Amino acid sequence: MSQSNSFILALDIGGTHFRLALADEEGRLLKQLKGQSFPEQGPQATIERIKDAAIEMTSGLPPGSVRGLGIAIAGLVTPATGVLLTSPNLRNWYKTPLKEAFEKELRIPVLVGNDANLAALGEHRYGAGVGSDDLIYITVSTGIGGGVITGGRLLTGSCGFAAELGHMTIDINGPKCNCGNVGCLEAMASGTAIARLALEKLSRGEPSAITDLVAGDLTGVTARVVAEAASSGDAVASAVMHTAATNLGIGIVNFVHIFNPELVIIGGGVSQSGELLFDPVRQVVADRMIPDYTVRIVPATLGDDCGLLGAVALVAGEYF
Repeated sequence: MSQSNSFILALDIGGTHFRLALADEEGRLLKQLKGQSFPEQGPQATIERIKDAAIEMTSGLPPGSVRGLGIAIAGLVTPATGVLLTSPNLRNWYKTPLKEAFEKELRIPVLVGNDANLAALGEHRYGAGVGSDDLIYITVSTGIGGGVITGGRLLTGSCGFAAELGHMTIDINGPKCNCGNVGCLEAMASGTAIARLALEKLSRGEPSAITDLVAGDLTGVTARVVAEAASSGDAVASAVMHTAATNLGIGIVNFVHIFNPELVIIGGGVSQSGELLFDPVRQVVADRMIPDYTVRIVPATLGDDCGLLGAVALVAGEYF
């Protein structure tokens, strides 16, 4: 257990599970537990389960030693009020006052943020972004999200919705995105996009090891499968990965020109494909970036803990 008298509770709420942790300000996760979200039961039932778990987790600590609770959650969050307006994973949690509910139950300060924004905070304070006060974090998985740190502070915008990086349009004639727009970076470079691009090629009869990897069941085609095939030299999979990485690189060029970061950190499941992703991304950025700009593009280091550690960082620092 930490020798500090100041502890932080961190909570990462997803559509299937939540993770709760007790941490210190140095980002050490001292205790952790995982539970099911059961979003169909509504927010109050989940809040009650988390409250009970938090009380048990902090039992035995000196009174007043828990500095606060940080909450990371996917969706549109108003940081000032701690209200979750909408969430793609928690569709019946519309306008849930998370801050108010947890402060009432736990009687400690509560701060709430979008999970991708808080992942940026986590990488800034505890991960690949340590020492850099101007950075962009991009998570590339089923969708694409991100966060922007400028001058050491999180960019939130007028109502807290800034840095929806996945929804920058990079092709006005591109495929439809889940947000309703077309040609978004998410629709062109996410894990879902990689699977779609692969299926388009397979449906045209292009031979590929992808088919063997899923034993002929094309419903099993995922970005992970495509990356595995590409790593073995499969031409179709390699072309798909190169296309997605090129699209991601174009998005990053735009971000570099808009925000002028010194560092771009890429996390999420697709980032695990390594140089299959990073090599073409870096090449596109080098080719298209205005020459006087400089930026480093690196993998994230916090893995699945990025949301929790971002919630810790939110409470530990003054980021808003």
